[in-house]
Amino acid sequence: MARRLPRLEPALASPGAGVRGAQWVVQLRERLACAPADPVAWMERHTRLLKSDTYSRVGMLEVGQQACFLKLYIAKSPLQALGFALGYGRGTRSFDAARRMALAGLRVPEPRACLLVSGGMMLLTEGFENGRDLRTLWLARPGDQDIPRYMEQAGQSLAALHRSGFAHGDCKWSNLLWCDGTFYFVDLEAVRETRAARASRVSPQARQLRDLARFTIDAEALGASPAGYGTFLESYCAGGNFPRDGLTTALQPFVGVMRKRHERKYGRSFSPLL
Repeated sequence: MARRLPRLEPALASPGAGVRGAQWVVQLRERLACAPADPVAWMERHTRLLKSDTYSRVGMLEVGQQACFLKLYIAKSPLQALGFALGYGRGTRSFDAARRMALAGLRVPEPRACLLVSGGMMLLTEGFENGRDLRTLWLARPGDQDIPRYMEQAGQSLAALHRSGFAHGDCKWSNLLWCDGTFYFVDLEAVRETRAARASRVSPQARQLRDLARFTIDAEALGASPAGYGTFLESYCAGGNFPRDGLTTALQPFVGVMRKRHERKYGRSFSPLL
């Protein structure tokens, strides 16, 4: 009779355990002093808070004498908390995606560490003191000379992402971070790999079309002009070697679905750009 091997259960990590980036985990632990019992309160007290919603906080702080972004992912359920304890979740997905994207030559903040904390997980990445996301830049009313530059660079960046065989998964304007004259992709937990775009294709993959649709919906909601949006599309098509007519035809259904969803959520519609 064959001998049955004992079943190995996955090891559960406890708060304070590092799950990515051993060297930076040590430095992050030193900055935390101890695993905080209330990581939300710790973030609000010890970081320059940049974003806050129900299930996350993002702040800037110095770790190892370097500027860093620190994102706290708060577990949405006991099952998700279990996933964090097993080393899975939004933080590790974002860390791993950043590694793959950087290897492909794409601009992302360097991933540095993932650390388990009470009720969630922290992700530490390279920080940009002077970085501003596209939504923030737009709401600050950029000058006429800046708009074409932002739109052209956004188109080039998204084309490079798709040409390298990735889809962002949540390509809203707040996830394009402007620094040193170019855009970096942030909030990478929904990134997926696709087949790389080919010059012979009329349009990108479906996931990539959703990226373009999400960008378009923000452009409409924030009042981008047809000329500004046209600069974005022209730049994207040139970077991906797609004919504009074929792209806009393929993109229409994805934009239509997101537009209806946006109208249901916010109770208003905006002038269409596509």
